[in-house]
Amino acid sequence: MKKIRRLNILFRTSGGRAPKKELGMGHIFRTINLAKSLNPHNIHFLIEDYGEVDKNLRKNGFENIHKIIKNPNLFLDIKKTKSLIRVKKIDLLIIDTYNIKKKFIQELRKITKVVVISDLRVIDFPSNLVVNGYIGFRNKIITNRFKTKCLLGPKYQILDEGCKKMNSKKKKFFILATFGGYDEHNITEIFCQSIEQYLNKIKVRIILGPATFKTEKIRNFEKNYSKTVSIIKETRDMCDEISQSHYGICSGGITSYEFASKKVPFAIICQHIHQLKTASEWEKKGIALNLGFPKSNTTKKIQSYIECLIQNKLHHRSIRKSLVDGYGSKRVANEILKICLN
Repeated sequence: MKKIRRLNILFRTSGGRAPKKELGMGHIFRTINLAKSLNPHNIHFLIEDYGEVDKNLRKNGFENIHKIIKNPNLFLDIKKTKSLIRVKKIDLLIIDTYNIKKKFIQELRKITKVVVISDLRVIDFPSNLVVNGYIGFRNKIITNRFKTKCLLGPKYQILDEGCKKMNSKKKKFFILATFGGYDEHNITEIFCQSIEQYLNKIKVRIILGPATFKTEKIRNFEKNYSKTVSIIKETRDMCDEISQSHYGICSGGITSYEFASKKVPFAIICQHIHQLKTASEWEKKGIALNLGFPKSNTTKKIQSYIECLIQNKLHHRSIRKSLVDGYGSKRVANEILKICLN
């Protein structure tokens, strides 16, 4: 049998506590998920670390971590990335960050193959491959205006391996609440305040996120309702946590796809403006309830949602497993390897 050459793969990504950048930890989680599917190839990361990124990569077993200053200009970003590609003999660059510049891609394609992972309906990049798992796309493969192959739709959403499993876990909690890797707008505090009156009827699990601080209000809430509320900072298996809850409430990022993969109905409170479009798409499909961006009436919206769930008045459409089946990481990894190994 012919031995397959181990590739040198570089992820260029960003994340952490970055207020007003619409960033958070979604890009980081997504690249970790994909990097695991690309084992046993040699994985490197070049990161803008706004807090907790390096730590989370190391927790997941990645050691080849290189850093670039926060918010670099285009010239510096190109220079740093090119230098690393040459020194580490990188065969493939995977870009998953905010505000990707076409000039950046064009310059890097001169020395290596490039894959872009993007969001919403943005697909026109001059790379070797574009991946976009947005729920607003039908599952399909097309070419963009640069004649680049594009993998579109939730079939290609890059999720943790645990999302493939159909768990038969006992339901421990009525609702699981988690608002992204970084809860920029303190939605967790709003949620806690909103559910106090129901805690004699329901059990609740809250996952704060690796870049989210446990505030004094949250600590006091945890102390006062320790019998019915369980709060953890982070989890190594979000899909397993989701499987143990009847319902969910989350922000409009990767976690919404994880809830769908486990067929657990959920509501969305958006952390960032761009998540409003994702939340709207989930609601159009009858899968999730879109509670919008945090506002003065968010408490009432959460309470209305909880009351409807308790009274069994909210009828979510059945979530088809095929919509988000959890195999996106593997599908994307296979397509990426075709670029380099064929």
